[in-house]
Amino acid sequence: MTETTVMTAPDPKSAIVEFANWRTRHERFQNAVVEIGHTHAMHGTGGAGMLLMGMPGLGKSSILASYIKHHLRARDDLETVDGSKEPIILVSVPAEPTLKTMIQEIILASGYKGSIKGTIGELKQKLDELIVQRGVEMLVIDEFQHFLREQAKSNTRGVVNHIKLLMDKHKLAVIMAGTPPGYRSIAQFEELYQRFAHRQIRLKPFRIDSPEELQVFGNYVNACAQFLHRHDIKTIRLANDKMLFRLFLATKGIPRLISHLLMTAIEGAEPGSRITMDDLSRAFGRSSLNPELDSFDPFKAPMEKVAERATIAQKKAIKQDSEQWKVKA
Repeated sequence: MTETTVMTAPDPKSAIVEFANWRTRHERFQNAVVEIGHTHAMHGTGGAGMLLMGMPGLGKSSILASYIKHHLRARDDLETVDGSKEPIILVSVPAEPTLKTMIQEIILASGYKGSIKGTIGELKQKLDELIVQRGVEMLVIDEFQHFLREQAKSNTRGVVNHIKLLMDKHKLAVIMAGTPPGYRSIAQFEELYQRFAHRQIRLKPFRIDSPEELQVFGNYVNACAQFLHRHDIKTIRLANDKMLFRLFLATKGIPRLISHLLMTAIEGAEPGSRITMDDLSRAFGRSSLNPELDSFDPFKAPMEKVAERATIAQKKAIKQDSEQWKVKA
């Protein structure tokens, strides 16, 4: 009797999950990780700071998670006779932070298992003791745009002053990650801002307005396609110039939206089939990646129309990016 080998189609759900959790360390991603490392290396010398900024979807949280994961994996001194060390604390700023809630969030983020009740003075002491006992070297503050001056001027002042105090007292390196409103807020506090002035990373969407920018964008999209191919998900060519214009117009060059588009296309395609232009069109129609396009479909429209609208969109994005970093006097 001859055995028959049954060929099964790749499981798209598995590929989608893997792709959702995957991050390509593209050039901009890697540069930011390196800068975090330089800032971290300055701990113990007197309060080094870095700002990691950009609009949502550009990979700030992924960059932070990648650095922390790889740094901790490389350390061999985290377990000592005096207990476990915790060189990095990553905390996300609450929506409307007060000094008390901010200190509580930092303590909780450290993995502290005890009570976080008490007066502000008691909580400050507890945090100081924890930093010393755990050997904390760097404090990473994500979503720092919640220090919005317009919402809580007095609260903001208290939080900012305490961050400055922690940097001085414990010689911590501090990374602040957030969106442009956070930058405009921190820039109002000169003494703190000076500590972050020398190392700032502004993440930006991919661009299409020069051969060099297209190459950078193409490298990223090609890395996405190669990942999918390794998981037996075949696609049409995604990284040629024409497709890059279509992808840019559909997603504004934002990595998170590019990922969502590709995952939606995989979900809607026939299992085992190649992802086509029609699949991308249907995925774009099922989502709301770029509401400004209304009914215009960048995967069905003629290339000349796509190029025209993409060029206009790029100019508009550059102008908006310039405006969002301006600090009002």
